Amino acid sequence: MSRVRCLHLALTAGLLALLLWKTDVTGVTTALRDVSPFTAATVVALNAPIVVLFWLRSRLVLERLGHQLPARILLPVALLGNVAGSLTPASAGELLRTTMLKSHAGVTAKDGFALVLYERALSVYLMALGAGVVAAFVVLPLPAASLIAAIAAPLSALPVVGGPTLLSFLPKRRLAHGPAFLQDLVERGVDVADRLEWLLRDRSLLLTWATITGLIFGLVTAQFWLLSRALSDAVSPQEAWLAFGVSQLAAIISLLPLGLGAADGSIAAILRRAGMTLEQGTAVAILVRATITLPLGLAAVGCYLYLQRVGGTEPNTAEDA
Repeated sequence: MSRVRCLHLALTAGLLALLLWKTDVTGVTTALRDVSPFTAATVVALNAPIVVLFWLRSRLVLERLGHQLPARILLPVALLGNVAGSLTPASAGELLRTTMLKSHAGVTAKDGFALVLYERALSVYLMALGAGVVAAFVVLPLPAASLIAAIAAPLSALPVVGGPTLLSFLPKRRLAHGPAFLQDLVERGVDVADRLEWLLRDRSLLLTWATITGLIFGLVTAQFWLLSRALSDAVSPQEAWLAFGVSQLAAIISLLPLGLGAADGSIAAILRRAGMTLEQGTAVAILVRATITLPLGLAAVGCYLYLQRVGGTEPNTAEDA
């Protein structure tokens, strides 16, 4: 076992131990019993439209790159990639999506990497920006929060301007000398950067993709809010969105598998700030794992097995690069 993995496990165990130490296990158990099966079933059912939206936004990007993929391939690949990315440190599981796209649909590795980088970078950016604005309205007086929202509004367009500008400064030359593997690596990096720059300059694509991502965020926020409201009337939709956004960012920054400890502690802390007890907040964190993380994880495993059984390469309209 590597030192990094040992460190990850130690951090996970420490964060979970801290959360359990601060909470009353009996109170958590009581809170869990207060959630009706209907509420839990509704939250689980909301995972279905989220999966469809995963597929739709990936389809938009791939079509811009010249690929027409059947839903029977792209839908399971999109679900598998998004779930694997959210459950692995630094979203490393997203690389599985590039492998599946290449082996099952003939999508080149360069296009696959461009898709993953485009979606992951924009998703994290929009989540961080949205969480910051919502946090301002939750914590600060209305005038100050409105000022922050006014400042943040132009920042939502930053990927359109800043992204292509930043990528344009990257070196565009291939290596004329050096080891063959290094020349190939640089060439692939330049090609992926070119694809990203081209995608970011497509404002119509970015607007549509961001709208779909906003719908995904809205559905997950509804899931958090339903679970929270089942235990307390104190939580508002804005606070539920903040619990979702901050927990996801904490999981990404922590580099911990599944975001264990970091995401759960963030949910409990924010919901406690919203008026719930620590035991209720911890119960919500557990329910999030049971009704969102677990069903999507099982669906991702099913998609992986399905793709392994299907095998083969689908025809596509893109030129192999």
